[in-house]
Amino acid sequence: MAVADRVDARGKRCPMPVLMAKRAIAECCPGDAIEILVTDPSAPKDFETFARLEGHSVSCETRDEVTTIRLTLSEAK
Repeated sequence: MAVADRVDARGKRCPMPVLMAKRAIAECCPGDAIEILVTDPSAPKDFETFARLEGHSVSCETRDEVTTIRLTLSEAK
């Protein structure tokens, strides 16, 4: 699936990456995927909680000090 939007939240501390992602989600359609680049070590757990509460699916991949979080939006908003 193609990525509908990318959010660069490197250097931002939570909750900023989640807030930035929420702005991107508002511009996307159900079923879209967005990628969020983060360096805050607590961000993956925050996004897992956020995704669970909102019904989205989430995956994380860390390379060096940057974690790429892929959020796939639920079909029903």
